[in-house]
Amino acid sequence: MLYVTTRISDDAFTAHRVLTEDRGPEGGLYVPMRDPLYTRQQILALGEKTFSENVADVMNLLFQTDLDGWAVEFAIGRYPLRMAAISAKVAVAELWHNPQWQFERLARNLSRLVLKSDEDISSSCWMLIGARIAMLFGAYGELVHAGQLEAGGTLDVVVPSFDLSPAMAAWFARRWGLPIGNIVVCCNENNQLWGLLRHGQLRTDAVAIRTGLGKCDHAVPPDLERLVYCTLGAAEAKRYCEICRKGGSYILQDAQLDRLRQGIWVSVVSQHRTEAMISGIYKSSGYIAEPYTALCYSGLMDYRAQTGESRPALILSEESPAFYLDMVSGCLGIPRKVLKERIDRS
Repeated sequence: MLYVTTRISDDAFTAHRVLTEDRGPEGGLYVPMRDPLYTRQQILALGEKTFSENVADVMNLLFQTDLDGWAVEFAIGRYPLRMAAISAKVAVAELWHNPQWQFERLARNLSRLVLKSDEDISSSCWMLIGARIAMLFGAYGELVHAGQLEAGGTLDVVVPSFDLSPAMAAWFARRWGLPIGNIVVCCNENNQLWGLLRHGQLRTDAVAIRTGLGKCDHAVPPDLERLVYCTLGAAEAKRYCEICRKGGSYILQDAQLDRLRQGIWVSVVSQHRTEAMISGIYKSSGYIAEPYTALCYSGLMDYRAQTGESRPALILSEESPAFYLDMVSGCLGIPRKVLKERIDRS
């Protein structure tokens, strides 16, 4: 697969380049030149393959490799993903089951596998998106295999806002054929994205509010440029970047706004409510949620309440609750040491 950038769409770049650079010439973000498309038969077959086989298939499409399930398993571990149900139609895909308890370690190992190098490669922004796309296809297959989702059935995907890269991974996975309904993006008090997708306006010079959920503390998510490019085109992406450079208001016309937010729902959840949800999830299901999962579950409840939608949903969790022991133990009223032991046993 070849790639272009959001600022240079007439030059092609190799997979090696997008794995070793965060941005291309002129500072643009990488996107595929052409999208691979899964057929319905391939989607139905996801539940018949192992998680690692599905991941290998996606990586082969993205980076023109010839990986198989065994190679992926050897690189990222035999059980890098675990699925947990926190209600009848809500599953959590834990992408952090590795020695560092972080999804980024998994993405880093995948990049080494693709590049066939043992160097300590810093995972690029596109690698993080590509690895998440692969995880989504793999998680879908796991849900089908476990009987929690009908083969070919549609589910919603719920992600924290972060830099918008998790949402873009779901966006690309859906465009390539994975049956995803809506992508529910959950913000904290930094809700500029909500303002853009709800009202069509965004202050590009806004200052982020510092919260206890630092990964969501973006006034303007960097990957918003990628979403603008993919939905509204190169000319609009150029206009957006110019406004960002000057520090003005980015305003969309109604038709543009409809295209930008198609299939995307944004929820805003305060840190206080997120912390309360950590306790609520534990009381209802016994599941120990890290704060970003609690943020996503709260946002999903808002989305369902406002839309009436009830189809199955998948939340992506990228770090162990062990990284947030103080917050989680305080919310649950469990001593820090006891909580750590429970997490280690899970």
